[in-house]
Amino acid sequence: MNDNPQNQNVSRRQFNQGGMAAMLAAGIAPAMIGRAQAGEPKKQLGLAIVGLGGYATNSIAPEIASCQHVRLAGVVTGDVEKGKTWAKEHGFEQDAIYSYENFDKIASDDRIDLVHIALPNSMHAEYAIRAAKAGKHVMVEKPMATSSEDCKAMIAAAKKADVLLGVNYRLHWEPHHVMATERLTGGAFGNLSNGNYEFSWSYARALTGPNKDKIKKWLLDPKMAGGGVLFDTGVYPIQAACYLTGREPVAVRGFPATRHPDLFPEGVEETMSYELLFEDGFQALCRASYSQSFHQCTTLGPRGSVEILPGQPRGSVFGQSASGNPNPKRLVVNRKEIELKQTLQQGVLLDAFAQAIKNNEKTFKTPGEMGLRDIRIVEGIYESAAKDGAQVSLI
Repeated sequence: MNDNPQNQNVSRRQFNQGGMAAMLAAGIAPAMIGRAQAGEPKKQLGLAIVGLGGYATNSIAPEIASCQHVRLAGVVTGDVEKGKTWAKEHGFEQDAIYSYENFDKIASDDRIDLVHIALPNSMHAEYAIRAAKAGKHVMVEKPMATSSEDCKAMIAAAKKADVLLGVNYRLHWEPHHVMATERLTGGAFGNLSNGNYEFSWSYARALTGPNKDKIKKWLLDPKMAGGGVLFDTGVYPIQAACYLTGREPVAVRGFPATRHPDLFPEGVEETMSYELLFEDGFQALCRASYSQSFHQCTTLGPRGSVEILPGQPRGSVFGQSASGNPNPKRLVVNRKEIELKQTLQQGVLLDAFAQAIKNNEKTFKTPGEMGLRDIRIVEGIYESAAKDGAQVSLI
């Protein structure tokens, strides 16, 4: 039975095998997870994952064992048997397995303090709002939602319920991206002039490859995904251009292209090249594509450059750690590499979110307002694309 209540393939970031096999391959035994979660339960907040697709299986669950402030306390799934398997593997009670229909009953479950929404894009708003109404703090996957109106509704619901709302922009804690930001915003490179940012992956090839039947298909539905590749990996270049410069764009231009219309239906662009223009003249040239695998993160100023590069083996500039293993990255400043720690990004993010909750903070480092900003930028890019690349103002 599929975990998605809309009966679609909801495997998020499903590049590797999932479930118990992935955890065992990473050396994370269920008993170890249980011990980590059992330790100091009063100091750990209970997390419920909403949606048990590939992203939850491969990236979220294996890293909870590394958390000091979070333990897995429940799940929300459309597959009862899958929920039971998770309960057995991760050591939480079976009455903490919720369905999409009875999800609202989570309000009376004191074991659960926060939820992580790991569903297809179009479902983020509904379940984030329901979670907030249930009095639970909310971490939502990127993109925050498929429209700025939905983002506004999510923010309003969280404020009304007095709960924290965060967006999973995990790279704000990733050491290579953090140091790059510190160097670039510290003035050492002068007035930053240009940046080149790309996050592309070979979805087109995957859709025709030997494992095509296992590939997530909801990304091909514009109603569920919100659009094409811009709503998928395209948010990362937008994020990078903003946090690496400490600025926000004032105008955008967008140029879509689809080379394989037999694979990508109308409303799901295969490639989006886009330009972000900033008030001080900084220009970010960005691209997201399903046609090839290529990552770039280069920021330039009159006194040099800062690059984030894939590490070895199998690293990615923007990629998420998976199966309990870091995703290696490299930082190169003026052609000199700086050695930094590789981290489990999801575990670090969840610990930071839990600490913000414990400290009764009223906002989070990557709040709903940031997610709203990015969706407004996305909407501006699509508006420009519909006008043959005409510049669209964001102010």
